[in-house]
Amino acid sequence: MENAILLIIVILLLAYTLLPLAKPAELLVLDEGAQARRRKELEQEKRNNLKAIKDIDFELATGKISEEDHQELRTLFSLKAADAIEAQKQLSEEKND
Repeated sequence: MENAILLIIVILLLAYTLLPLAKPAELLVLDEGAQARRRKELEQEKRNNLKAIKDIDFELATGKISEEDHQELRTLFSLKAADAIEAQKQLSEEKND
């Protein structure tokens, strides 16, 4: 008798746990305010990274950093700026769809 009750409880818990998997997935849609904020954040991130590139170019010209450090930093900030630009493009494509 105890085993039967335990089995029923286990089956109910298993069904409760797996129930969300049976429902269709809901699409994640950002509201317009969230999209505008994200667009603004990406623009600021892109601007900050491009400014950082100009700053390290200036520091190289004034001899404050080595060529090796300059290349490393320039690559880092260029990749970050490229990521921000790519995210902006994806956000624009999602908006147009």
